[in-house]
Amino acid sequence: MATVTGSGRSSNPDSGEAIVEALNQAKATLAGPNYDLGKLLSDGKEHLGVDLMGSTTAGEFTEEGLTHNGVVVYLIATDDDTMVSSAFAQGMKDSPLVAAASVCREFSKLKTAAFRERKIRSTTILLTDGLSGEGEVVLKKVSEKTSAFQQIVGGAAGDEGAFNETSVGYGDQSGADSLACYHIFSKKSWGVGVGHGLRPASEKMRITKARGNVVYEIDGKPAFEVYQAHAKSRGVELTRENAGPYLIGNELGVYFFNKISKARAPLSVGDDGSLSCAANIAQGSSVAILDGDPESMANAARDAAEEAKKHLAGEEAAGVILFDCVCRGMIFKDKFQQEIDAVRDVFGDVPIAGYLTYGEIARYKGTMGGWHNTTAVVLAIPK
Repeated sequence: MATVTGSGRSSNPDSGEAIVEALNQAKATLAGPNYDLGKLLSDGKEHLGVDLMGSTTAGEFTEEGLTHNGVVVYLIATDDDTMVSSAFAQGMKDSPLVAAASVCREFSKLKTAAFRERKIRSTTILLTDGLSGEGEVVLKKVSEKTSAFQQIVGGAAGDEGAFNETSVGYGDQSGADSLACYHIFSKKSWGVGVGHGLRPASEKMRITKARGNVVYEIDGKPAFEVYQAHAKSRGVELTRENAGPYLIGNELGVYFFNKISKARAPLSVGDDGSLSCAANIAQGSSVAILDGDPESMANAARDAAEEAKKHLAGEEAAGVILFDCVCRGMIFKDKFQQEIDAVRDVFGDVPIAGYLTYGEIARYKGTMGGWHNTTAVVLAIPK
């Protein structure tokens, strides 16, 4: 049998009923409340008979559109051409290297078995806590512990913009400070593409003091003071209390030579005027505050979909998973369907599902880094 996919969603306030409704929709395609992630995964397993992987989100969607405080399920059914292993770990903030190594413990064994059967195309789908600040460290370790040119895609969990606590789960395990993954080997290539469509909205500046994911000074000034000046030029009075949405909607772009190579989302403001970001920014980096509009971001999502389609190596797509930054949702607002439609313009009438993240993951051959913000990451699944 060829690979087939299905998507489903629900906004039912009861966790048990919501997961059943979403699963039933997804199964049919195969042939706001606050939910407890652990209960959703447990109820899902009881209903479907298999373990599920998932996370909390800052918004979730299928091809039918974006919802908030709901549940989205995406199912993939395939044949013997694919081998999969799964893993879950906690302690991401205090021991990111240990946690990352833990979820790769069975990778070599799976790779050996898969290669015997000529299943040599591999992809890891990785979900992480969205507030630990260690996502990029985890990604690098997972890359090191898998194999050369291993495709790694996924996203950091969200909590609807509260920036309080995010959760990841697999099977009967879930919680904050966690990560989970699927390691997938197949005979066909899974396609990955990325795009952001953002542009610099400030002069080029320099990170003059930073440590890890905390930026203390930009051009010798407290980092938050630089943002306040930028906001004031747009008629916005920025305070520590109201800064969250503005920071997420105007992220820091990091230059590689004269091109913005990645974006970093400031998540909170320290008492000293520092900014804690979703991932590390090296001291000495050249940066600019970014801006975008729905049209440019939809075009970028279309480009990402085209790239993912190209990486299918001629195979037809069975479905698409989309990891999309929360700040893109904030910029799109009620026009988020433009993002979904841009991807469907490329892949046609296939099931699509995804969520708004606090960080996007796309590490694959020909790219540098792999941890993104303000980016659309498209994963195309071959039939």
